Amino acid sequence: MKTLVLSDIHANKFALKAVIQDAGPCDRIVFLGDLANFGPHPSQCVDILKKLNPICIMGNHDEQIVSENPRNFWDKWSRQQLSDSQLRWMSEFDNSYVLDGHILLVHGSYSVEYDILPNTLDKDIKTAFKHLLTPEIDHVWFGHYHYQVDRVIDGVEYHCIRPVGHHRDKDTCASYYIYENGILTQKRVKYELSKTIED
Repeated sequence: MKTLVLSDIHANKFALKAVIQDAGPCDRIVFLGDLANFGPHPSQCVDILKKLNPICIMGNHDEQIVSENPRNFWDKWSRQQLSDSQLRWMSEFDNSYVLDGHILLVHGSYSVEYDILPNTLDKDIKTAFKHLLTPEIDHVWFGHYHYQVDRVIDGVEYHCIRPVGHHRDKDTCASYYIYENGILTQKRVKYELSKTIED
């Protein structure tokens, strides 16, 4: 089974379309949260992703957008771009999900005040997610922090999924991951960044 794994689209339709096209046909799609803010295309990105029937995790910005009183300007603006039916669909995102009985899907860890970055210590990554682990979990996939992080700690694989549409490293490519035959592989693809900036 070929699984497409996405995170942090952030209302960037050009990046989203690029990764979908590059990935090709997939058996299922996982989205790890933050769909419709910080970018110019909230409504279009909701429509594109919804048609793919993905497993969706609630991101911190998704949670704000579907609330009646978003805290910041971007979340308020993004909410205004969405229809009631789009907001209802987003409100049904899961807070967490266990894939194939052993892969924990979450947006991030809200139990600690620090970010998970490439230089974060193993013990701090373990502490951030320990309250979510059960004996059957041997993989944790998450987004939120916008940097690629891949660690194996005490037999558990932790993967911070690099964003589709809102990057914080020097590479402007959109990212996606393919999970197939028990292996998670990152892919990067160029997209029309200039058009996103223009919009």
